Amino acid sequence: MTERESSGLPNAFTFSPQACTPVETPFRRITTALPAPETAPVLADAVRYFPQVNCYQPPIVWDRAEKYQVFDAAGNCWIDFSSTAVACNSGHGHPAIRAALAAHVEEGLLAQFSFASEIRVRLARRLVELAPPGMDKAYLWTVGSEAIEAALRVAREWGQKRDPRKYHLLAFSGDFHGWTLGAHQLSGTSAAKPWLQHPDTAIHHIPFPTDDRDGPTQLDESIAALAERDVHSDQIAAVFIETLQGWGALPFPVDYMQALRRWADAHEILLIFDEIQTGFGRTGKLFAHEHYDVRADLLCVGKGISSSLPLAAVLGPAAILDTLNPADITTTHAGHPLSCVAALANLDVIFDEGLIEKADRTGQIAREELRKLQQRFPKHIAQVSGLGLLNAIHLRDPATGKPDKALARDLVWEAVKRGVMLFHTNRETVKVCPPLVIPPEAVVDGIAGIGEALETLV
Repeated sequence: MTERESSGLPNAFTFSPQACTPVETPFRRITTALPAPETAPVLADAVRYFPQVNCYQPPIVWDRAEKYQVFDAAGNCWIDFSSTAVACNSGHGHPAIRAALAAHVEEGLLAQFSFASEIRVRLARRLVELAPPGMDKAYLWTVGSEAIEAALRVAREWGQKRDPRKYHLLAFSGDFHGWTLGAHQLSGTSAAKPWLQHPDTAIHHIPFPTDDRDGPTQLDESIAALAERDVHSDQIAAVFIETLQGWGALPFPVDYMQALRRWADAHEILLIFDEIQTGFGRTGKLFAHEHYDVRADLLCVGKGISSSLPLAAVLGPAAILDTLNPADITTTHAGHPLSCVAALANLDVIFDEGLIEKADRTGQIAREELRKLQQRFPKHIAQVSGLGLLNAIHLRDPATGKPDKALARDLVWEAVKRGVMLFHTNRETVKVCPPLVIPPEAVVDGIAGIGEALETLV
């Protein structure tokens, strides 16, 4: 029994090695108990030195990762369906990214604060060239939550310069935008906030639309409900939109999103798309909002921007981003030189290797295989959702029909024991989001492994 288990602290998974049936396919290999006994000292130290909030993913000690596979030091190999929380779009440790980083390290610029450098300016220019028409500036940050915080500040100040009453912000129930104070308040009801004694009363959540009803009608109902609370359209500065709701890989109905754009234009409201998970090819488009054929006023991007090192950005028109005065908000490591190097190399890989188109093609295969899985287990899999290589299966209790968070947790661990690396969403979903470089055969094999795992649980 590990220190965590004996202490009675909550944890989603056991840290004690469990016997596993050996697995050997062209893409995954399990030869030991899991967690592998030889990794026990590292796990024990993780429990000892990390707070319990950090210890919630399957207890596998990653030793190395390449392309679409993860390895431990005991010789086990997993197909990676996590992409390290949907970040490694161009795969793990792409040689072009490694080479670019190694070359830059020799040049010596490893910190720069807010001073200019050639590498930082080159990345900003590249991002602006890739951004939708009308977006001509890139506000660099370190992580996605910072980008959301910056967009929140910009939206509020932009709105109040037009009308002192124009400071209300909307987001959707079920959205997740980050853990920092503003980003967490923008996150929907699924992000519990019992610790927050004085929440921002001008942040409002409206229902996520469903496919079974007319989109414009659902939007009208939400606007009417806000008006009943004395929040009127002309008082709203911006709507924050997680382009696909991350926890369940849920797209918006297209008619809803297009109605939202028309309403926003009529009332001078910014639509701010959180593309931190969905950007840079993940959904089979460069940016996921392209699936809706609407204009974005601001884009918040991160994760797949570098497929490796921490980097995020807010992309938008100068007329909006220049709302803030010099030095109003900044941070020491935003747009770190090494992260910019990684991003430039990563963007070359995405286009040179046709990863956007590949995500679309391979994603269709993934959803076809996931639907076959749903047909095998119709009582337990309520829904398959997603675009490109951002997909999820939604699990339910067959007795009650209610979402089954426990089954999702157990399925993650059973799949890991069969050589498929998944991550725990703490919801009733299991996400399937491999690196975009994965071959279709590995996607099929990995989903077969999920099926093998589910077979043992139901």
